[in-house]
Amino acid sequence: MWILVVCCVAQFMVILDLSIVNVALPSIQSSLNFSSADLQWVVDAYAITFAGFLMLGGRAADALGQRRVFVAALVLFAVTSLVGGLSVDSLMLVIARGVQGFSCAFMAASSLAIITSSFPPGPQLHRAIGLWAAMNGAGGAAGVLFGGIITETLSWRWVLLINPPIGFATAVIAYAVVADRRRDVASRSFDIAGAVTLTVGQMVLVYGVVEAGLRSWHAGQALGPILVGLALLGVFGLIESRFASDPLIPFKDLTKPLNVANGIVLLFSAALFPMWFISSLYLQQVLGLSPLHAGLCFLPMALTIMFVARSAGRLVSRFGVRAVLGGGLTMMTFGMLLFTKIAASGSPILYVVLPGILTAAGIGMSIVPSTIAATQGAKQGQAGLASGLVNTSRQVGGGLGLAVLITLATSLSSHLIGRGHGVPQALTDGFRLGYFIGAGLCAAAALVTFALVPKVGAAAQGPITKRIPIAIGVTGVVAAFVLVAFAFGGSRGAPIGAYTTGNTYSYVTEPALRPPVIRTDIKTASSKLAPGYILMTNFYDLSHPPITGQSGPLILNNSLQPLWFKPVPTSAVAGNLSLQLYNGKPVLAWWQGVVTNTGATESGEYVIVNQHYQTVATLHATNGWVLTLHEIVIRGQDAWVTANKNLPMDLSRYGGAYNGALIDSAVQEYDLNTGKLIRSWDALDHIPLGDSKASLPTNGFPWDAYHVNAIDLPGDGSFVVSMRDTWAVYKVNIATGKIEWTLGGPHSSFKIGPGADFQWQHDVVTYPGSLITMFDDHCCQITGGGTYVSPTGASRGLVLKLDQKAHTATLAGQYSHGSKFDSDYMGSLEPLANGNEMVGWGSSPFITEYSASGDMLLDARLPGSDITYRAEVEPWVGQPLTAPAAAARRKAGKTTVYASWNGATEVASWKVLSGAGGKTAVATAAKSAFETAIPVSQSYKTFTVQALDAHGKVIGTSRQFNVGG
Repeated sequence: MWILVVCCVAQFMVILDLSIVNVALPSIQSSLNFSSADLQWVVDAYAITFAGFLMLGGRAADALGQRRVFVAALVLFAVTSLVGGLSVDSLMLVIARGVQGFSCAFMAASSLAIITSSFPPGPQLHRAIGLWAAMNGAGGAAGVLFGGIITETLSWRWVLLINPPIGFATAVIAYAVVADRRRDVASRSFDIAGAVTLTVGQMVLVYGVVEAGLRSWHAGQALGPILVGLALLGVFGLIESRFASDPLIPFKDLTKPLNVANGIVLLFSAALFPMWFISSLYLQQVLGLSPLHAGLCFLPMALTIMFVARSAGRLVSRFGVRAVLGGGLTMMTFGMLLFTKIAASGSPILYVVLPGILTAAGIGMSIVPSTIAATQGAKQGQAGLASGLVNTSRQVGGGLGLAVLITLATSLSSHLIGRGHGVPQALTDGFRLGYFIGAGLCAAAALVTFALVPKVGAAAQGPITKRIPIAIGVTGVVAAFVLVAFAFGGSRGAPIGAYTTGNTYSYVTEPALRPPVIRTDIKTASSKLAPGYILMTNFYDLSHPPITGQSGPLILNNSLQPLWFKPVPTSAVAGNLSLQLYNGKPVLAWWQGVVTNTGATESGEYVIVNQHYQTVATLHATNGWVLTLHEIVIRGQDAWVTANKNLPMDLSRYGGAYNGALIDSAVQEYDLNTGKLIRSWDALDHIPLGDSKASLPTNGFPWDAYHVNAIDLPGDGSFVVSMRDTWAVYKVNIATGKIEWTLGGPHSSFKIGPGADFQWQHDVVTYPGSLITMFDDHCCQITGGGTYVSPTGASRGLVLKLDQKAHTATLAGQYSHGSKFDSDYMGSLEPLANGNEMVGWGSSPFITEYSASGDMLLDARLPGSDITYRAEVEPWVGQPLTAPAAAARRKAGKTTVYASWNGATEVASWKVLSGAGGKTAVATAAKSAFETAIPVSQSYKTFTVQALDAHGKVIGTSRQFNVGG
């Protein structure tokens, strides 16, 4: 019992540590200052040494003793995990991960050898191998789950620090319960030459395969190691077959069943490893799930593997290896085919969990019999050799599968992105290709199984009718899953602008409007607030949809009551409402379009309306560019805007994929009258990609290296532009396009003074006197699925003083919501006319007005997780051409007239008319909110409402209306 426990725990940790760090990589990069190019080595150092030493680990267990090798490997694993978790720099962590992989190679090989040597052949051994093999699938799923939980709730360091107590405890128990079996080696020599050439050859080959996935298969950095690795393995084969007196791998003694079993393992592992990886990317990059929620989607799969694997040993005893293995591979094949039904939006349960459970059942029925076939196919005294071979086949197959499938999926996604396809759909199409190839590999493994695996044991006795039950069972399970998938498949997710109605206003006069209710958290110092109206947009939290209330531009008064609201269709969201002058006249401008859960802009346009709320211009980008919500500045009849374009690009020199994609950024000027593009300043032509602080994806997901998010026109022949992901602001000569100075980033023209540094900034504006304001997020790099690297400081409104002669930038003012308050993205700071400062907190649902001395005068909170990109206070006179809206309702014997006029700023009071000819004033009331309720006598049936200004002048009259229900 305890032997099986320690072996299963060891194998679980081995597979767990292959995947658990993936979720934590962005946090590791930020904490230890990894470059994007070096970050991959946190994973690769482990994978390469693990694969390279598996065979040597198996032979060491045979030669040196199973207990000695197993316990030593467990202790080394615990120590290197502790060192890795306490790493102070990148090199220390990479070395620790490499030695950790080395220890895990010996753990994996010796644990299986211990099981095959400790249990007698037959059902008991089959069940033991079944549980051990189940750890392979469970560990892969648990790695994603635990990685998300630990990284989100504790720290990336605990991803490694959880290992030492488990490793030491397992080592102590193993020392007590495991026998120190070894082969008789007294008269034999150890095959040093074979061990060196095999180990180095495997490591170099795996290194080349890893590099091929990033740099292309024909790149020298990949092709060279692959050729050298193959050559070393060829030399190893020559040494083993001709020169070694006691070969590490006695090829002449390898049986056909052992070779066939390893070939099958290699084939389905090439599909299995990419399945976990692709599914995780799909859930986070396309469906927008957090790592934690993505991990929870894998939990049913992990449980299914463990449940099925527990019974797989008994099934092998009853039906034989071939029938169970073939059935499992058939289930894996159909599971992979069901994965291909994924869409760019929809239910993770239908698209991942459902096919994942079928695939997981197939995994449980495949890993166990394939391991049994491999270990039983070995000769006496070769348990370690067999375990090393089957583990090597699994890792080499998985490594090759990952490299090839991810390369092909990334190439297709990048190609589609470069042709203008939306990122979610392009990624989905690439992942679908990977699933199709995976299904093909599983089908090939099934064919090899039915053709070459011999009938042994119970399967060799009796008629074929004895194997019919398992065939019927597999067919029935597959049919059931296919039926459910096609019956409920084809679902699509809710539109981006889908909304809930809790904490929203509901109006009798404007039933189609559902703006959010915005409340204050403190007592508002109304007399000290700056004059004007609050301009904002109701936007959705990228991490926590849906939005509360409709999305759209929204104007509030100082009491936080809506003055004007224009919801956009649910197929879009709105952002960045601002006051502009278009041809000398005041207008409102806002962006509306589609922003994905990762912050990427899929489509967008700017809408400009006059004081009558008539659309006077609509602006779209040209030449493949997409307008983003970040900025519009109108001068005369021209509009300066931020724009993005997705480009296929070789990103290998920066640590990304050779067939990757880039989100390019630009500052563009358009003629609003004609829509013609006047000029375009492309960041890629002027700012090195190496300046970016954003880590690179290693698949086709586009790298947002710049993220342009603010434009200012000082009026001196230049523009000032902010690039969030380089942590820098640039002043650019309009005529030449040359950068005149840079503030922040790796090439700052100014020395940044104490407290003046900024990161991931937004809303940069320059003012006379060399002052510059911005919203300093000091947070955060998005890591996918609504999770972010931890902030390095509190978010704040920031005012800097630039000394152009001394080239210094010093802190002139800051406005904070607390030392632990941070905004993941967005935000704004606006100096107001009376000296106050208005701060929009971006992804945090607050709007705050401060006095010049920093006192909080207004602190408003949006409902739920709603946010606004900017919040500004501006003067505005709205004169809608539509008539006021009015309605009357009778309830409990009382009649109430309701009046509103969406967007009218000059309404001070309402007058209700009725009586003969509809000219008798029957009630008056001061305007109290967006909609004013006015009690009237129940004797009246028909009404008209007049809107009066502050002087009592009628400025609008409603249509005539009767009392409703």
